[in-house]
Amino acid sequence: MSVNFQKIAPIFAVCVGTSSVLMNYGSYAQTLKELHLKVEAQEKKVNSVDILTNEMVHLKESINELKNDLKFEFSGVKVDIKEIKQNMR
Repeated sequence: MSVNFQKIAPIFAVCVGTSSVLMNYGSYAQTLKELHLKVEAQEKKVNSVDILTNEMVHLKESINELKNDLKFEFSGVKVDIKEIKQNMR
């Protein structure tokens, strides 16, 4: 029983081609997965930077409110000190 090479060669070529396609698909899938993980990491980094920026803006606003309140309070104290000095004379 002899096997003709011309009958087996196309089958062998199809098998080799299919296996190379599957191997390339696996490597592309791995590359895409790594890129997806990198994108997620960048998104998390951007989100944390945005959160910190918003918190700092809120802190700055509250500090400015405190400064304004203190200025108002001290201006009242200055007026009271001037009145006391005038009453002592």
